[in-house]
Amino acid sequence: MNNQIRQYIPNSLTFISLGCGIGSIVLSNQEYIFQAGLFILVSLIFDVLDGFSARKLNAGTQFGLQLDSLSDMVSFGVAPLVLILHHFGTRDIYGFWLFPLIILPIWAGAFRLARFNLQSPKQSSEHNSLGLTITQSGVILSLTVLSDLSLANYSLPLGIYIILLLLLSYLMISKIRFPYSPWYIPSRKFFYIYCIIGIGLIPFSSIFASILIISLGNLAISTSRNYC
Repeated sequence: MNNQIRQYIPNSLTFISLGCGIGSIVLSNQEYIFQAGLFILVSLIFDVLDGFSARKLNAGTQFGLQLDSLSDMVSFGVAPLVLILHHFGTRDIYGFWLFPLIILPIWAGAFRLARFNLQSPKQSSEHNSLGLTITQSGVILSLTVLSDLSLANYSLPLGIYIILLLLLSYLMISKIRFPYSPWYIPSRKFFYIYCIIGIGLIPFSSIFASILIISLGNLAISTSRNYC
């Protein structure tokens, strides 16, 4: 396959991921909160596919790296925060004090992406990442909103969002080592535990809440391993 054609494939997938992120922002502004959250998860799928195809086709380029960072900033930096802001609006949660809290993860994500682009190119998806990726942060925040929307007759406390926004911002700018993959599972034992927890929670909540709890558990394990 022609080298130029090979490069088009991952870059095209990145553009689709970016389009999903922009679509999420538009949907949030139109108060289609649930659909906006789903668009972020779809963006994640194409974000994974572009990295996978770039490695398999040996088609990684500096242009692709910068394009991927831009896509990540929009789809997993800006879009999840716009989603949360409009979700708060539907719950009549307003206040100027919210804006610094909402902007903080965007600043942290921009710092994380800039620092990543200055590091040596990654050779494998199995390598560790310096700081939590903006992708993982954005997905966790989106899953939180989707879980909240799927809980019948109950809403997550505002404090949960505040803690997550502050915690994820810190983890992105930290020097803690995290796996690149947002669904990395440290061992087969944990895989079975996660499956049992996830399946067991579905009848009582939703698939989004189950994935969120598994993601947070994985995050806690990855963080704790840096201090063991």
